[in-house]
Parts: sequence; C-alpha cells; structure tokens
Amino acid sequence: MKSTSSIRRPMLSRHARYRWDAVREQHHIVFPEGLLVLNESGAAIVRCCDGRPIAEIVAALENQFQDAPLEPDVRAFLDRLFEKGLVFDAAGGADA
Repeated sequence: MKSTSSIRRPMLSRHARYRWDAVREQHHIVFPEGLLVLNESGAAIVRCCDGRPIAEIVAALENQFQDAPLEPDVRAFLDRLFEKGLVFDAAGGADA
C-alpha cells in the first residue's frame, strides 16, 4: 500500500467530511462506516488536506503550533488516514 511518503497533495476522500460538533465540542471526520474523533492537532492537519503540498501543510502547522519539527508526526497521521481510506493524493488523480 502507498504511504504518505509518496502522497504529495493530501485531500479528504469524497466520502469523508470534517465537522465540528458543537454539542460535544469535538472535531470529527464523518464517513459512511463511522466517525473518527480528532484532537486539536489532528483537526488542524485535516483542515489543511485540501490538495496543497505536504510541505505547505507542515509549514502552516509549524507556524500555528510553534513546534518543530512536525513533519514526521504529520506524515504518520496522514499515513493512518490513508490506510483508512479517508485521504488520497490529489496530485495522483481521482479519489479512490
């Protein structure tokens, strides 16, 4: 299976949606098979999965969180989302 090391522009899959649940005060990815609850940093990564390059995502997050280096953690998180089918590579073509 492809890992994020080869994903250049992560994007949420068509069947996955990010949402803020105001009642529970939680960030979610909602998809047909279930729901994934995100912490603040996970939500920040997901909100950046709009087809921009991973380097831009990492730069934006390092600016927001003032932590460095974030790239290994961002890639590991995106790997897990990719394995679940929640993100795909927008540079690689159609959403699978």
